[in-house]
Amino acid sequence: MNKTGKTYKNKRLRYFFLLLTSIFAPTLIAGCAGTYGSLKRDAEVQQAFETNQVPGDYIYYYYGFDTQPYVIFGIEPKYEMNSKMWREVTPDTDDFKEMVRWIWEDYGYYKFGADIMDPLGKKVGVFYSAISQTSVKFVNNNQIMVMPNTPFLWGPEANGGIYVR
Repeated sequence: MNKTGKTYKNKRLRYFFLLLTSIFAPTLIAGCAGTYGSLKRDAEVQQAFETNQVPGDYIYYYYGFDTQPYVIFGIEPKYEMNSKMWREVTPDTDDFKEMVRWIWEDYGYYKFGADIMDPLGKKVGVFYSAISQTSVKFVNNNQIMVMPNTPFLWGPEANGGIYVR
């Protein structure tokens, strides 16, 4: 093959890879990025939970045991939970008050309150837990996914034999 043919082949190959990259890179980035919200710690939210004076216009959910949940949060009614791990709970009841009182806490994990912020920074709910590593993802049709990082539930093997709880 002569030098001109090799150069033409290399150019075609470069254009081909450039085309593939321009098609797949945005798709990959968009798929991984998602629309994540955040938690913004607020001592007033913590106090509202602990005094059983949380906003009444939210729908509340908890994750964990009935007697000792790991997380309790409330969100605007326009959002839906699409998960079997979250159970609804009614605020301003004795059960709710006991859940808040007995929310899980351990050495290195201290209870806190936070506002749940949507991807644009607007407050859409309140959050109470000792698990600070929690992701809040907003998906299609006003669904919200709240995903606390709970490696201590996976047992000692999950942390290389170190058991946190």
